[in-house]
Amino acid sequence: MLRTAPIFTNHSVLQREKPVRIWGISSEENEIITVSLNGCSVQTRVRNQKWNVTLPPMPAGGAYELKISTQKEELLLSDIMIGEVWLCGGQSNMEMALINSDNPEPALEACQESNVRLYHVCKRGHFDKEFFREEEASAWQLPERDNCANWTAVGYYFGCLLAKKLGVTVGLVECNYGGTSASAWVSREMLESTETGKTYLKDYETGLAGLTEEEANQAYLDYCEYHRTWEKKSAECYQKNPDISWEEVLKICGENRYPGPPAPINPLRPYGLYDTMISRIVPYTLRGVLYYQGESDDHRPEGYEILLSCLIRQWRKNFQDENLPFLLVQLPMHGYEDTKHLKNWCIIRQAQENIYRNTRNTGLAVILDCGEFNEIHPKNKRIPAERLYLQALKEVYHLQEEDTTAPLFRCAYPEGQGIRIEFDNAESGLELRKQSGFEIRDDSGAWHPAEAEITENHILVKNSDIKNPTGVRYAWYNYGDVTLFGKNGFPSAPFESIL
Repeated sequence: MLRTAPIFTNHSVLQREKPVRIWGISSEENEIITVSLNGCSVQTRVRNQKWNVTLPPMPAGGAYELKISTQKEELLLSDIMIGEVWLCGGQSNMEMALINSDNPEPALEACQESNVRLYHVCKRGHFDKEFFREEEASAWQLPERDNCANWTAVGYYFGCLLAKKLGVTVGLVECNYGGTSASAWVSREMLESTETGKTYLKDYETGLAGLTEEEANQAYLDYCEYHRTWEKKSAECYQKNPDISWEEVLKICGENRYPGPPAPINPLRPYGLYDTMISRIVPYTLRGVLYYQGESDDHRPEGYEILLSCLIRQWRKNFQDENLPFLLVQLPMHGYEDTKHLKNWCIIRQAQENIYRNTRNTGLAVILDCGEFNEIHPKNKRIPAERLYLQALKEVYHLQEEDTTAPLFRCAYPEGQGIRIEFDNAESGLELRKQSGFEIRDDSGAWHPAEAEITENHILVKNSDIKNPTGVRYAWYNYGDVTLFGKNGFPSAPFESIL
């Protein structure tokens, strides 16, 4: 029995200009495997019923045939393209299907001309017969209307822009799952390597204490039934009253038990999707990763920077590419009437920017202006996709046209009775669309609203009642006004600076 890994099928997209890894299984121990593509052949032997080869870098092109053969068997995969491959990772805002996004019809009508293809990684949280059946049936999909309707909207719009710009086929590997913490996407060993990771493991193990595996799994199945009913009721609440508070929803619908009890079959458990999704596709050769996640770690925002750093390190190791680019989506504004005053998303946003500043080969798509009140899933996915695309041009392909990046805080220092702020990526100037969003900190540590005065690409922030300010911040709230933009139209990332 000769097989490739499930991700290799007809219509596959392989990464151009990088070594291409191909692997699979065979029941014939020690037999010679020959892999041929585009006039190049590589051989290897089966070890422990596994085989793998690495093809040399090739330019974009196709369609080709990929042949894997032994003396007894031959597999022939057709319509193989060599182009650009991006993994679309994260949670529900990356997972949102094109058909569920804002105004999908123009994209669906033109999809066959997009030159984008996609592979869905099997979305199951534990290994069982159904998992392997679904994985075996998985395949690269062509850009046909019925297919594209269920593709990641952010990934699809990104892929369309990139394919048009570069003139090559773009392959998307969709590997995301709604509601997931970053802790679900890294190994147990990686979680054990940091105190932050250990807290997630401790919660999981504490929840399992005293239960058999069967009891824990049954509790999760009972929760799933409860949650399906709860979601239906809550959707009806928001449909009747879009401005309903979270507390009112709970009064009407009952307790929200998400993400369910710890269980070996709960896909949101620590390291669960690393085992059942990421591990099933490594080390597929990629150009980079689009990553949109963070919402589900807002209960532990102080640890998110460490957690995200671990994820990047883990994936780079597993995909065998220490320079694998990661383009991050910074969380937009979001809040409900009774939660918009919180600051936990501010910390997540800052963590994402810190990763961008301190981790090589990363990008940051600032979408602060794309949030929706009372809606954690903004429907307009074109803007996040466009900003990821611009980050790809700048950070990965080095093709960026000038002035297409969001302003980022550089430094702040006292000036008179105010604080002067300088920015990166603000060469063309700044504009304040509304006099709000800025705060000054007094010498007791309390924050007060402040006025901002722009001089080209600098800002002077002050409050006439605060004589010796000790800090300044902008948009430091989960949900509120987005007022500061570059003259290029991109919103500034939020910031907080204590002097």
